[in-house]
Amino acid sequence: MARTKTSTREVKQLGQHIARERQRRGISLERLSAEMKISKGNLSDLENGKRDPRFSTLVAIAEGLGLKLSQLLKDY
Repeated sequence: MARTKTSTREVKQLGQHIARERQRRGISLERLSAEMKISKGNLSDLENGKRDPRFSTLVAIAEGLGLKLSQLLKDY
């Protein structure tokens, strides 16, 4: 099975969705990045659609927001 490439638009939309969820919960970029053990810059790049997150990163983001991955991606 061929792997499909994620579009730039989809990566930006996902990043915006993650940022909204983080802000809605009142969690700072610094706090979430520290909980995930990644740099604030890396998380910022993800939220701004500059990086396509790995599955494990999405799981860590969901956990840091107090969500299951399916809940994070449900409304996206």
